[in-house]
Amino acid sequence: MTQGHEAGFWADEEARLLDPGRAHVIRDSKTPSGPVPIGHLRGPIISDSIVRTLRARGVDVRFVYTVDDYDPMDAASMRLQAGYAEHMGKPLFAIPSPDPSVASDFAEYHASRYIALFASLGVTPEFHRMRDLYRSGALDKAIDLVLRNAEIIRGIHAQVANVQHAPGWLPISVICERCGRIGTTLATAYDGSTVAYHCSPDYVEWAEGCGNKGRTSPFKGGSKLLWNEQWCAMWDHFGVTYEEGGKDLLTAGGSRDRSNEIYRAVWKKEPPLGLAHEFFNLGGKKMSTSKGVGATAVELVRIYPPEITRFLMLRTHPKRHVEFDPAGPTLPRLVDDYDRAAEAYVSEPESDLGKIWRLSQVSADPEPPGFRVRLSLLADWLQIPSIVPEREAEARKGSPLTAAELRELHRRLELAKVWLERWAPEEAKFSVAPSLPAAAADLTSAQRAFLGKVRDEIGRITDPEAMHARLYEIAKEVGLQRDGRVTQEGFAAIYIALLGTRHGPRAAWLIVALDPELVRRRFDEAAGDPVKV
Repeated sequence: MTQGHEAGFWADEEARLLDPGRAHVIRDSKTPSGPVPIGHLRGPIISDSIVRTLRARGVDVRFVYTVDDYDPMDAASMRLQAGYAEHMGKPLFAIPSPDPSVASDFAEYHASRYIALFASLGVTPEFHRMRDLYRSGALDKAIDLVLRNAEIIRGIHAQVANVQHAPGWLPISVICERCGRIGTTLATAYDGSTVAYHCSPDYVEWAEGCGNKGRTSPFKGGSKLLWNEQWCAMWDHFGVTYEEGGKDLLTAGGSRDRSNEIYRAVWKKEPPLGLAHEFFNLGGKKMSTSKGVGATAVELVRIYPPEITRFLMLRTHPKRHVEFDPAGPTLPRLVDDYDRAAEAYVSEPESDLGKIWRLSQVSADPEPPGFRVRLSLLADWLQIPSIVPEREAEARKGSPLTAAELRELHRRLELAKVWLERWAPEEAKFSVAPSLPAAAADLTSAQRAFLGKVRDEIGRITDPEAMHARLYEIAKEVGLQRDGRVTQEGFAAIYIALLGTRHGPRAAWLIVALDPELVRRRFDEAAGDPVKV
């Protein structure tokens, strides 16, 4: 297993490990056991980025993604859901769909929704469902090889992971001919064409077998290899040369180490290279499909632009964990970081940050980034009815927006709306008070003097930067400046008079954006002066 490198861009470091003079196969997989947490997109996006990096170097590379729909239903959360307890232990493809109008079975329902996200994210592997591979007989040779080497495999499980199996145990699960379960069967006694099995009532904790005993053929879909052995079979079947994975699978003595040794001992081949990526945590908790922890990939990708989703996965080195919580200021900060990466791409395309921006795009050959407005500023604009975002954006750019820039503006406006509705902290939300707020009665004499002087500039200064500079001058004149900076009391006076709060958007921009007559009248009232006619 490779451990990755901190020096240089991680995707380049991984690509350098692979011989550029031969074709390569990169693989990833997912068990469709329920709604997929957003963090589970980290693996496919990392793999896709390595594929793109290799192709940019002229390397012939194939990207394979398997859907493990032959796995048994073992998710603890499903036992509590009405109608699913009776299906525990059955193959995922044999369980009824939550919505038959969407998909024919449980596995396809969740797999199809997850796979649909890939194209929108620019991730385009070959998809292979395990039901097709098993039923077609494509894995029969691997099943026979594993069964004939079961004693060696039992020894590796004991040596590498200290997992002891009873004599005669076979590393496959057959489908019970009576109840259709695959997770409750213990297979023994391979005779070259059939195996004996017992569908045991107490073989596993999460499902109850029917007690049936018999012999059956393990071929043509009659069984599935257990996890470690199936992993090896996939490497051999597709000729995999690189496969990254989550830290939980790739720790010392874990699943990957077992599979590596089995591949060497049984298949007589060296296992693929691949790094271990750290967890993607939601509020400090690892996201999990089976435990129902984490925002679903379907929900977040529906809201987040695909480039932002890819950037979220790629900006942190795979060997470092990602702490993610969509609440609060997370999204505006993420978009700001993305924009800094875009600027790096323009100025220095081969910088690490520039490469991350390029790999964050849906297209492998993206157009240079255009003019963009910060998401937090767009959220402010949305809360002031007098603002026309398109007009304001063009004023900031200094020229008309291109069609692409206009599309990006509208997309960010929609994103800002969702953020304000669902995740924005209270201090980011504001509205202009219909009349002078009661809090204005507590303004100090210095604050009143400050507002009186600012009132005289309303309508005369229309540029936000010029107004910002003038606010500093006025603050100094009335004693609300300290160490060359306007004290919080100065800006608080503006926010209290207009919004009724002590915080708000950038003060200079706010007073320039609002109707001049409204601002003058409000500041007159707050300063204690009569309204000038």
